[in-house]
Amino acid sequence: MKKPATSLFLIALFLTACGGSKDNTNLDRGPILKNIAYNLAIPAYENSLQAFQNLDSALNILETDNSEKNLLSTQSHWKEASINWAKTAPYNFGPIDDLLVENNFHYFPSDTAKLHSALQNFNSDENFINELGSDSRGLGALEFLLFSQKMTLNKSNIAFAKMISHNLVKLNKEILTQWKSEYAESFTASTGSTINSSITRLTNQWIEVTETIKNDKFGLPTGNMTGSEKDTLALQAPFSQVSSAIIEANLAALEISFNGGKEKGMDDYLNALDIKDDENKLLSDKINAQIKLIIELLDTDNQSLTKLIKNDSDKLDRIYLEVLNLSILLKTDMMGQLGLITTFSDSDGD
Repeated sequence: MKKPATSLFLIALFLTACGGSKDNTNLDRGPILKNIAYNLAIPAYENSLQAFQNLDSALNILETDNSEKNLLSTQSHWKEASINWAKTAPYNFGPIDDLLVENNFHYFPSDTAKLHSALQNFNSDENFINELGSDSRGLGALEFLLFSQKMTLNKSNIAFAKMISHNLVKLNKEILTQWKSEYAESFTASTGSTINSSITRLTNQWIEVTETIKNDKFGLPTGNMTGSEKDTLALQAPFSQVSSAIIEANLAALEISFNGGKEKGMDDYLNALDIKDDENKLLSDKINAQIKLIIELLDTDNQSLTKLIKNDSDKLDRIYLEVLNLSILLKTDMMGQLGLITTFSDSDGD
């Protein structure tokens, strides 16, 4: 991300813009979309694939020798895979939708009763995993197998874990192949602002990332979403205690996606349109500051979300409020100023 006052490329990129006008129809989104596709989305899926392959290899070793050392190594690879998959969140559209596989990666919460049933009926038939629901496969199921104190890692259970791991590698490869073979090119070429345009899909995915954090990853387990009882088992990663780290990875990836990494990003686009609030502060700066604030709140005292929930920490309300504020900045301020249609909807009415 480059500062708007000094970015030479902005002169060329936004040459057609008329004197600070907020009409976005004449601006060239092509360089931003190309950067997103080739420099951010594809590398994100490449990194998650490598992490899934590392986890798969660790499970092969664990199958041969299920020692404490090998279990700890496999658990570490599971955490790495979960974090890397979380970083693909801003790009979970297009191929992943066409293949209908998003919920096969890290659906939560897992249904432990269904998992126990699947383990009892497990066989090595390659179609077995396709008969499982999203709540009994993917990273969530692997977490229960590898981290829950109620599980015993015998040969059959490890074989079941390997089948899940193999499937994650397979699905990630399919998504990555589509991005590389055709989707990145078509994504880059769709430079309009209609409901099916790339910029609309991308920005709505950012909103979905934020709303999923607010409603599902944070709001439900903490009780902020429904006003109901707190439930630590509703966290995305309750057994490994890395739910907070996964949310931070989502937000860090969102920040990079918004800013375009080291190249052209939506922050530069908003700055070229000179979009500011009533206090003359750039909207891009407000969005970036809000993301950083939430990450800092999640990371300040090194307590897991499980501990914060059990301790009934006042910080939970603050974090929920700040994620809500980020959602408003994206859904209302950014989308409204850009004249884009918000296709993602939630159930809380904000």
